[in-house]
Amino acid sequence: MLKPVRHLMGAGSSLALTALLVAAARFIPDLWFSFYTGFSRRAIGAIGAFTARVPLCVWECLAGALVAAGLISLIVCLKKRRFLSWLTGLLELVCLLVFLFVGLWGLNHFAPPLSEQLGMEVGQYTQQQLADAGTYYARMASLYAAQMERDEAGDLALPEFARQSELAVESYELLAATNDRFSGAASTVKPLLLSEGFGYLGITGVYVCLTGESSVSRAEYPASLSFTMCHELAHSLAFAAEDEANFCAFLACEQSPSPILRYSGYYNAFVYCYNALHKADPAAAQTLWQACSEEVLHDCRVHVAYNQQYEGKVQDAAQKVNDTYLKAFHEEGVQSYGLVADYLIAHYLALETETGG
Repeated sequence: MLKPVRHLMGAGSSLALTALLVAAARFIPDLWFSFYTGFSRRAIGAIGAFTARVPLCVWECLAGALVAAGLISLIVCLKKRRFLSWLTGLLELVCLLVFLFVGLWGLNHFAPPLSEQLGMEVGQYTQQQLADAGTYYARMASLYAAQMERDEAGDLALPEFARQSELAVESYELLAATNDRFSGAASTVKPLLLSEGFGYLGITGVYVCLTGESSVSRAEYPASLSFTMCHELAHSLAFAAEDEANFCAFLACEQSPSPILRYSGYYNAFVYCYNALHKADPAAAQTLWQACSEEVLHDCRVHVAYNQQYEGKVQDAAQKVNDTYLKAFHEEGVQSYGLVADYLIAHYLALETETGG
């Protein structure tokens, strides 16, 4: 019985340390985030620089190895009638990984908002301001949609995954020239080995701080692929909140000279504004829809049909898990992916002020 007790003590220690870290981030944020975000960026950057040398997703390989090792050890323990030792050992490992995740990166969920870091004013907006912003992004998306290569069916024909990864990384290098907070993004975006499987979970991209890897599904729809790459790269810069990572992705796409990234950024900005407006006023959203070019509308229709093939109970269950994870860090659950509309409106209004529009 000594080994199970040691395992339980180890698990308890990890949980206690995790709780202390969360308490520090929540109750003394000014002191904590005066150093933590910088530490987090340097640590995950160093890990990512090492794993970037491996072309495959290291975290997927390690996860597979852990599952295999766990099953083998379970069989051995069952034969030796040491199941309790195996179970408590698993609990200790899980608690240790949670501690490492939270300490290394997860606490960034409690960091000062992106708007504060960038000196932006983000607040409540009128429905008309949302509609005006949506119209702007629809117009810009239509502009760049016309520059995209397409096949005979009108579907996007874009460069290979590796080339889009290079463009996404370059976009952050350009963005960093305007604000140092965007410097140090991961040096590459890797394709998920189990892209198709993640599609059925409703997952298009993953950032794993324990290996410092930004990874995106090859099954992501082409119009959103570059945007999703930039989203995961934002996580590598210690932007943990989903709405903030989405806005960083948009800024990176907008900064890029590549029409591919610009279209992906404006396309997603339009979709987020359209969805937000549709919740408030379906009729106004229909007007916004009609403001788009046929190329953009085609991509939207095909995108919806593309995603529907992965829908089902497995995806619903996975979304509930993701929702629980986000709410654990005081985000708005999976709806937090749409809160980027507030940032997009603020950005549009700032552009209007600059241009005197």
